Amino acid sequence: MIGIVTDSTVGLPPALAASLGIAIVPLVILFDQEAVLDSDLDNSTLFRRLESAPAFPHTSQPSPAAFAQTYSRLIAAGAEGILTIVLSARLSGTYQTAQLARELLPEEQRQVVPIEILDSQSAAIGMLPAVLKAAEEARQGMPLAAIRAHAQEVLARTHFLGVLDTLEFVRRNGRLNGVLATLGDLLDLKPILVLERGRIVSAGLARSRQRAYHQLVQLIAALRPIEGIILGESSPGAAEDLRRALQTIYPGELPLYPLGPALALNTGPGTAAVAVVSRSPLALSEHAANRDKQSA
Repeated sequence: MIGIVTDSTVGLPPALAASLGIAIVPLVILFDQEAVLDSDLDNSTLFRRLESAPAFPHTSQPSPAAFAQTYSRLIAAGAEGILTIVLSARLSGTYQTAQLARELLPEEQRQVVPIEILDSQSAAIGMLPAVLKAAEEARQGMPLAAIRAHAQEVLARTHFLGVLDTLEFVRRNGRLNGVLATLGDLLDLKPILVLERGRIVSAGLARSRQRAYHQLVQLIAALRPIEGIILGESSPGAAEDLRRALQTIYPGELPLYPLGPALALNTGPGTAAVAVVSRSPLALSEHAANRDKQSA
């Protein structure tokens, strides 16, 4: 048996993750005087707490002990190897923590049970296709080396895109100038963001949510043929309009998962995201040029 481990940004409900044989290590949200596991919150509770929080909270990676305990539990349950897939090392210290936890295990365990750790260079639902594939192959009894190789292949062709409903949370976590955020909200600008190779890059701004979804669907249409799509949302109903727009170009299933509290804290309510599995590269520069022509 190969154990599969990921972090809580992946968005899988605990019961579903357990049924698939996926162990989830939660990130931490640091309120003023309290550290809360993001698995102990839902987004509605998070946003309510923010209304009365004396200071804007921050996210933190799991502790090394949290990963080490997960590894030990899987080994005790009979795991012959472990594959860990975590969010981008450029966004979080989770990858480094997962590595450190491996070194904390007794040497006899490390010698007998190999633990492979992958930097997904993505996050949240952007990791999910690879995590689900790895769990499926683990249930089929495939060896660790093959599962790791296939997970890397899926990660390499998974594109993670999203539309923010507000710039306020990006400003509050220090990633955007306050004046620009206020101006953007006054003009109802919706940022279109892409997470590629572990970096967040802008694919443009739209003057309404519908225009943002139109631009997003144009980007995704250029990726055809598409192997699969997964949707994510930071608040209920946020991705419904995006789902309808995607149905005009993609006839397959569009499963929907929550963007968990650790991600929602950095993007805000109303965020809709999509993970697209395709062998085609994203044509961001070409899309920007076409967008500029349309705006002129």
